[in-house]
Amino acid sequence: MTFSSQPTQQGNAPIVALHSSASSSGQWSRLSADMEGRFDVHAFDLPGYGRAPLTADTSQTGAARSAGPVIREIEKRGSAVHLVGHSNGGGIAIKLALMRPDLVKSLTVYEPATFHFLKNGNSKEKSLFQQIQTLSALVTRAAEEEEVPTGMRHFLDFWNGEGFWDHLPDVARQRFAGMISSIMADFANGVAETWELADLSKLETPTLVMTGLESPEITQHVSIAIAKALPNTRLALLPELGHMAPVFQPEWVNSRILEHVANVERPTPICSWPNQVAA
Repeated sequence: MTFSSQPTQQGNAPIVALHSSASSSGQWSRLSADMEGRFDVHAFDLPGYGRAPLTADTSQTGAARSAGPVIREIEKRGSAVHLVGHSNGGGIAIKLALMRPDLVKSLTVYEPATFHFLKNGNSKEKSLFQQIQTLSALVTRAAEEEEVPTGMRHFLDFWNGEGFWDHLPDVARQRFAGMISSIMADFANGVAETWELADLSKLETPTLVMTGLESPEITQHVSIAIAKALPNTRLALLPELGHMAPVFQPEWVNSRILEHVANVERPTPICSWPNQVAA
């Protein structure tokens, strides 16, 4: 899906936005509205989601299965883009930047779901990785036992807070339940990823990493680790925001995105204070 907006007067590079698991390109409609007249926003339905999902590249493994078709869409536009990703979309955005840095003018990620490198980390990181393994197992077991609502309750409550599922209307529960196969594929692709934090040192793309201070510990930990590993990055710690802030509090996230991509288009000049002489 591509959101239509007024053509940008400055000829800025467009934004390509990648959504989270259990979502669709529609989550970026507010971003498109906020960027109107400044940046064109292209948001795609990732494989398994939305009304017009991209076709996964089954010749690839890990996040490249979804990054591959996004690369082809960017190539059609003939120039580098500002790449934005949330959660699973953030993990795909990082993979895309590693695969084709020439196509990425800037990178912005909100709590990228890139947990694979934790399994080889210290004891704390291994414990955090086990949390994701447990969540994935709960979702998979529920699907196998035809208890899909139970699996989706575990999944959504983990990312949104306990009780989130209970407060959803039936129509929303049914919609989320229909995504369980795609969610399991996202888990599998994420675990199959192979890049290490050291590989990020080669990525010179100007990057903004955001994490909410009300988010699960694992997403905060991963976001900070990725920000430290990237050589040209800024880290934004956002109080009172959780993992789904790009969906539920987009005004706080979108302003950060705008600041970052605008600065990459037209860097702020270096300023220095004039020397002062005491009277």
